[in-house]
Order: sequence, then C-alpha cells, then structure tokens
Amino acid sequence: MRRTEIKAHSIVLIVIGVLSLAILAVSARPRENQTNTDRVPAKKPLMIVKDQPDSPLTITSVVVDYFPDARMPEVSFRVNNVSDKRVMVYAIKHVAALGSRGAVSGSVTIIRADRKRALRPGESPEGEISGIQYPQPPESLTLSVDYVEFVDGTRRGEDTLKNGDRIDGMRAGKDAEREALLKVLMTKGSEEVIRSLDSITSEAESPSSRSVQWLDGFRQGIEVMRSGVRGKASSQAEIEKELRPPIGQKQNRGFRQRRTNLAITPDHITVALPGDGPLPTPSITSQWAVLH
Repeated sequence: MRRTEIKAHSIVLIVIGVLSLAILAVSARPRENQTNTDRVPAKKPLMIVKDQPDSPLTITSVVVDYFPDARMPEVSFRVNNVSDKRVMVYAIKHVAALGSRGAVSGSVTIIRADRKRALRPGESPEGEISGIQYPQPPESLTLSVDYVEFVDGTRRGEDTLKNGDRIDGMRAGKDAEREALLKVLMTKGSEEVIRSLDSITSEAESPSSRSVQWLDGFRQGIEVMRSGVRGKASSQAEIEKELRPPIGQKQNRGFRQRRTNLAITPDHITVALPGDGPLPTPSITSQWAVLH
C-alpha cells in the first residue's frame, strides 16, 4: 500500500513538471509570433487643409484611417462643389512633409466620363489617398485644390502639378487612337480593329514642344481608348459606339498616325502612372480615376 501511494505521488509531480515546462515554452515565444492585437497603431500625421477662400471646391471631413505601416497613411476626405457650375475634372494636391528628407507632392485627379456625369453644384463625393509608401513616416499631410475644369472648358487653380497639360495630352491621345481605329472599322470591320490595336501607333505632332506631362497624358489616352475597344470586342456595334466621339465634343489635334509592324500583345492593358515604383525625395506621385 505504501509503494502505491509513493508511485501515485510521483506521477502527480511529473504531470505538474510537464505543465510548468509547457507554460514556460509558451511564454518564451518571440513577440513577433504572438498576436499583434496589442500593437500600438502607427502615429497619424498632422492633417492640414490649405485655406483657399476663392476656390470653387472645398475639402472637408478629412480622416486618417487606421494603417499598420506608418509610411503608408490612408486618408479619406470629401470634395464639395461650392460653385454654381458643373465640374468635369479636379485634382486634389497632397504634400507629405518628411522632415530633413524634404517633401513628396502628388495629386488625386478625378476625371468625369462625360458632361452628364459632371460634378454638380452642391455635390460632395468622397476621395482618398492610399497605396503610397513614403521613404519615412510623414510628419504632416497638406491637402489643397490644385486644379478645376468646368464643363464649359474654363479652368481654375494654380495647377502646380500640370494636370491641365496631362489632361490635354490624354484627350489628344484618345482622339488620335479613335480616328485611326475608326478608319480601320469602316474599311475592314471589327475583327481587323482588334487585330490592329497594337499595330497602329499614334504620335504627337512636334513632341519637342510638348511638356512631359502632356506626353505622358497622350500615352495614357491611347491606352484608355484601346482598353475600351478591347472591352467591346464581341460586337461591331459596340466597337463603333466606343469609337464615335461624344456629341458636341471638340476634337483635340496635335497628333498623327503611323502604321508599324508591331506584334499583337496579349489582351490586357497596363498603364504606368506617375509615381510607380520607389519614391525618391523630393518626388511627385499621382493617382488618376475616370468615373463612368
């Protein structure tokens, strides 16, 4: 009987020892393997909205959303049309202050697809700044209205980032590609249009007299038109509709077409926007959106 009690007592001690070792093993795990629910959120940058009393647009409801990486803050805001005109294009400039490393400037540019979808007086759509990784956590972010274009073609704003030039180039690029593809459609049909998408190269006239922003926009306009046509590839009627310029739209000149023997690329479009890749300091990064 005595031997049995000793044996049972020994088993209890062994079990307690094993449990103690398990607890020690868990508590000794590296912190990176534990849950990150107790991590301190990244410090939010100071948000500044530039005072622009004469601007046709105002920026309100600025919020810095939660973000895990202090170098990539996500900011949401509203843009209010306080003018009595409809707006076709607007650019919200953002400047990130990086202390001794200078600053990074960029813009969120919104292009309305047509006059019917223009931003009406009193409307206040949401906007956001996201996906930008700065070299270091920004100390502050300053927002301002940099460029505004109304449906009547008049423009307002300092346009420090030359969005007006870029938009002019984009429209010229779209018109150049539209004219070339429409000729193919009328003479050879929709199938040849699809086959010709990458064998027709539209070139800007007098490119040396154009700004870098205009030429970038020209290339983007070509890709936008090609992408739209590819999306209508199943129907000649839809392709023709895509290639017909909107009623009342003025043609943007400053281009010419050149036929080349380029190979047809796979059915996809990749448009490189300013700001792709690592950001030097100082730098400019832009985000573009065409609202349909």
